[in-house]
Amino acid sequence: MALAALLWLGSSWLPLALREAPAEALASNTSASQSATGTLSSANGAAWQAWSEAAVQAQLAAGRPVFVDFTAAWCVTCQYNKKTTLADASVLADFAARQVVLMRADWTRRDPAITQALTALGRSGVPVYALYAPGRAPMLLSELPSVAEVQTALQGLPAR
Repeated sequence: MALAALLWLGSSWLPLALREAPAEALASNTSASQSATGTLSSANGAAWQAWSEAAVQAQLAAGRPVFVDFTAAWCVTCQYNKKTTLADASVLADFAARQVVLMRADWTRRDPAITQALTALGRSGVPVYALYAPGRAPMLLSELPSVAEVQTALQGLPAR
């Protein structure tokens, strides 16, 4: 019975989840609103910037670490992580204490630049969580990062 329900759910929901979302839905599917500056402000006050490789490199050149959330509106795991670990007050406080620049790479529409960045990280899909620090190779976190995992990754960065 449970297997039949799972198969029915997969056959009816999966095609909808994998379908490309319309532009209006993209704005409503995120918990953030984008300003004219490209900064995403979430309900918890964290400022997430829209990702670009140039923006990551500029922040690293300025000596700032960058945390990138490679995500997509149709990715259930991504949405779960966004509402749990990435919204956790202690994680956000640790990001702020170390002045980590937060960026979201929205792969909902399979952006080729994001695909290239994922490939460079050895990944072919989302979610991917990468912590970049000046002069270091990117550190990849698990697909279901815990608060402790994120905090451990941040311990290698100096508090500012």
